[in-house]
Amino acid sequence: MLGASAWFLYAARRSGLKREMFGYVDGGYERVLRQFRARLEARGVEMLCGRPAISIHDEGDGVQVRLAGGEVRTFDRVVLTVPCPRVRALCPQLSPDEQARLSKVVYQGIICASVLLRKPLAGFYITNITDSWVPFTAVIEMTSLVDRSQFGGNALVYLPRYLVQDDPVWNESDDSIRERFLSALDRMYPGFQREDVLAFQVARAKEMLALTTLNYSDEALPPTRTSLPNVFIVNSAQIVNGTLNVNETLGLADASARELRPMLSSSPVGVAA
Repeated sequence: MLGASAWFLYAARRSGLKREMFGYVDGGYERVLRQFRARLEARGVEMLCGRPAISIHDEGDGVQVRLAGGEVRTFDRVVLTVPCPRVRALCPQLSPDEQARLSKVVYQGIICASVLLRKPLAGFYITNITDSWVPFTAVIEMTSLVDRSQFGGNALVYLPRYLVQDDPVWNESDDSIRERFLSALDRMYPGFQREDVLAFQVARAKEMLALTTLNYSDEALPPTRTSLPNVFIVNSAQIVNGTLNVNETLGLADASARELRPMLSSSPVGVAA
């Protein structure tokens, strides 16, 4: 996504400080991920990008992971961090009860437009939208939080729209979304001009947020351990006491690492992400 940002929420209400504060990493997620990758590579971790796993089979004494292109790799343990529908598709060995439980996790998706403008829209960080005629659910002006100098003096705006899985908007072209979104900005902001749009990119994530539906913890929450002795699950559907954000994701990863440490040997571990 154009100018993907990295902001972190700290001093949250649950800490007792009664207020939330934002922190921003200069350079966005690219800088965070670059450092993360360097640290992992320094520890001898091999990363395969652009080669998704297409099937996983627990052999008892190891796990076979078949990659796109046909290559098969064998690991002692595998930790799946993909959404629940992908877990079901990758692991046909899971029991019918496990498959049924994973199928009960309902995901909300998102289409998000990143818009680079010559000037800000209004200067507010987040404007939540409830009017039904507006095709997005918020206007997020990152450059009200981040200095515009990081974007060449321009303004970066995100226009997200949250969707259910069968929403027809998924089938719209990027050009159609661009026209509808910019037409809405025409009506919403008197100072907005089409010629100020320097770039417009659309990102889509169909399984973005697992919804905590009725009886979620009892009926849908995926356990870390599976019936396969060498296959484990760690994904955002296991966040039940907070919203999906960087802080909660890091907290889940930390707690899961402590839980899994006694079960994982020093032998190679595959992480399907």
